[in-house]
Amino acid sequence: MSFKRKLYLGFGSVIATMITIAVIGLVIIQEQKQSMQILVNENYERMRLVNTFQFEINNTARMVRDVILKKENEFTQEEEKLISVSRRNTAYAVEKLKQFETSENVAELITTLDELNQSYEIGFQKISALLHEGKKEEATKVLIEDYRDVRLGLVSTVEKLIEIEETAMNDAVAASKKMFERTLSGFLYLLAIGFLIAIAITSWVIKSIMSRITKVNTVISNASNLESNKLPRIEEISKDEIGEIALAYNRMAESLEKHMDQENLLKEKMQVENWVKSNFIDILSMYQGIQDIQSFANLFISKITPITGASYGAFYLKSENASMFSKLAAYADDHDNAKKVFYKGEGLLGQAVLENRMISLDQVPENYIKIRSGLGESTPRYVKIIPISYEGKVIAVFELASFYPFNEQHERLLEIIYRTVGVSLNSILGHMKIEKLLAEAQTMTEELQSQSEELQQQQEELRMINEQLEEQYKKSEEKTKELEKIKLDLEEKNRHVELSSKYKSEFLANMSHELRTPLNSMLILSQLLAENNENNLTEKQVEYANTIHSAGKDLLDLINDILDLSKIESGKMEIFPEEVLFTDIKRFVEHHFSPVARQKNLEFEIVVDDNLPYVFMTDNQRLKQILKNLLSNAFKFTHQGKVTIEFKLCNNNKINKSLAHKHVVAISVTDTGIGIAKDKLQLIFEAFHQADGTTSRKYGGTGLGLSICKELAQLLGGFIEVESTLGKGSTFTLFLPEYDISLDQSHLSTQEAAAAILEDTNLIEEIVEHDECENLSESFIESNGEQSIELKNMKELIAGKKVLLVDDDMRNIFSLTTALEMNKMVVVFAENGKEAIEILQNQRDIDLVLMDIMMPVMNGYDAIKAIRNMEEYQSLPIIALTAKAMKHDREKCLEAGASDYISKPVNLDQLLSLIRVWLYR
Repeated sequence: MSFKRKLYLGFGSVIATMITIAVIGLVIIQEQKQSMQILVNENYERMRLVNTFQFEINNTARMVRDVILKKENEFTQEEEKLISVSRRNTAYAVEKLKQFETSENVAELITTLDELNQSYEIGFQKISALLHEGKKEEATKVLIEDYRDVRLGLVSTVEKLIEIEETAMNDAVAASKKMFERTLSGFLYLLAIGFLIAIAITSWVIKSIMSRITKVNTVISNASNLESNKLPRIEEISKDEIGEIALAYNRMAESLEKHMDQENLLKEKMQVENWVKSNFIDILSMYQGIQDIQSFANLFISKITPITGASYGAFYLKSENASMFSKLAAYADDHDNAKKVFYKGEGLLGQAVLENRMISLDQVPENYIKIRSGLGESTPRYVKIIPISYEGKVIAVFELASFYPFNEQHERLLEIIYRTVGVSLNSILGHMKIEKLLAEAQTMTEELQSQSEELQQQQEELRMINEQLEEQYKKSEEKTKELEKIKLDLEEKNRHVELSSKYKSEFLANMSHELRTPLNSMLILSQLLAENNENNLTEKQVEYANTIHSAGKDLLDLINDILDLSKIESGKMEIFPEEVLFTDIKRFVEHHFSPVARQKNLEFEIVVDDNLPYVFMTDNQRLKQILKNLLSNAFKFTHQGKVTIEFKLCNNNKINKSLAHKHVVAISVTDTGIGIAKDKLQLIFEAFHQADGTTSRKYGGTGLGLSICKELAQLLGGFIEVESTLGKGSTFTLFLPEYDISLDQSHLSTQEAAAAILEDTNLIEEIVEHDECENLSESFIESNGEQSIELKNMKELIAGKKVLLVDDDMRNIFSLTTALEMNKMVVVFAENGKEAIEILQNQRDIDLVLMDIMMPVMNGYDAIKAIRNMEEYQSLPIIALTAKAMKHDREKCLEAGASDYISKPVNLDQLLSLIRVWLYR
């Protein structure tokens, strides 16, 4: 018996058994389905309608009660419409219940329910009519007293119906469950019988075919262990399905052998293609940046000759004479009789140029050319001549000679070079022509200058040869006109540069405003969310808010860095020397970086030389900016160990020998971080660069910090040195000379007094962090130092105060209003200066104004001036807020009449500190 018959017989029996089991299962499932349909279509639907009726009755009563209890007497059409819809839903539910075939008891309950609902409908009509007449008391009486029995009857009837239907559903579910258990038992019994039959049939079929399959499997398994492309064949072929498989395997093995041969051929072609592309890229990268044709020719011929397997090569370039080519470079060329020049059409070289095509020679004759080495000499047998063209015109040609034939990959490479290298060669030739023209122009200028000097020395002699003078004068005049034209061109270019600088400044100002405006809202609102004063956010949500706030601050730092770098490059950054206390600098670095050290589990040491002067003259803000950048980098790139900052006097000859009478301070920041390679020490001070390109991904940053530090140090008269060992750490040292400005001791004593008074208050850290509030804080303390004020309750000063917020951006209005109202302040707002003046004219209880600068209709400057012209508001505190934050913005605001100035994005703590100070004044 064949395998087909055996399989048909065996699997046919299994299928017949499974069909029988399936038919029985389908019959049982159909019975179960009919039972569930009765349960769903009748019991469940009746239960749903009863619940709908109960819900709509309650909904009608609730809506009528709401209409009666509301303060207005009007019974609107919308309210009446909603109640009518609820009544129609009630009637619909009763009608649907009446359509079901039910027991006599249930039918009587439904009839009672219908009668009670009709009575309730009559009562609703009465209530509706009374409500339209405005008689709420009569309507209340009808609802509560007259139809009380009807409502109770409805409730009682619905509860009975629900109880009956629930009982019916429970009975139906129990019956369905029993039927399912019987069905499952019978089905499992049949399944077990079918399984045993299938096992018996399968065992018989498998046993009868396994022996023959094993023989075939042995041959096929051995095929995977062969190392050659020849596969084994099955020799014994029976007259059954296994025999057919054997024949099919033999045919497959023959087909696979052909396929493997084709695959090997394709692999060889791919290897050739990869070789050609990689060598072509090597040749292209070899001459990038070369601007000298001789260097190009030497590199090109020395590269292409060994790559193609040649032993001799020569490179010829077209001379200024359009038809002549001269040898410019060669590979292994020591023949005196070798061709130095040739003309277009002359010999094979000239013919290749004439036809602009490659020429190949095979089996060249003896003594054609000799290739020599220290051991001997021989004649090559194969020659290639390849022209190099640009826009269809041949500008160079090179020749190769080899002992062996050029293979396919060599031919492919030479074909690509023949079609592409002309662009690069033409670019080099163009550059050389430009350099030559520039040199000639310079020579002509020098000659003109020399001739002018000779003319002045020989003025007396030239009077006798007037005709020659006229001719030379004309030439001189032409040269002078050319020089004048060059001068005008340079002046025009200079004007363009100045105009570009102006546009750049305006662009940065506008971009600063456009970026800071949305940043202001983002930073304030994210800070408020992170504070979670109402305790309605999860820890994860607070973490998200902190992340948003941190990202916004990083973006603000990047904007400030770009603006600082632009100011420095354009020479518009000014230095304002003042008296700096090293104790203040020490407190500054402790306050900003001690928390960072604790967070990263690093040791942070501050070393101050006892020989340092008490007061030092420099720009306090720029010094702090440099130190903040250096310390931020130190902590960023340090994972373990310590960071040290040291202040000491140094040898002032490092800065300038002319400053021998001045103090020179060295401030060193040392870390035990990743360090910097020696070849990268200068690169790190360039804008947008870091020591290693990958660090920007691992540690972040734009590479602007050190560039700004370097430029600021030079503006302060000093410079920065760096010493570093890769993997061990770095030391950045700022050498800073003192400005030659006499010290104001009275001002110093004022600063010390202010610091002493504020040192014990909670306000001191907020005010000191805002650099532009320091002078304000000093005057505040000086004017109020003798009063006994409890500074610890400063937060209560702003509660209940009324603030006028003027801004054209609703995002800023929303964020600042939210922040101020959380501090119990009253906020009114205006969208431009004109609206602000109108509000001040109508509301005389404004305590403080927050004024944006860039607004439509009337900007902040004009609005502040207009307010100061109003007699009653000459002393009203006005704090200017602007996102422009460019040079002299603070001075412009104060000149317009503002009390103080703060830039966007607003630091909320600094703003509140500033508000408290001005409200207290």
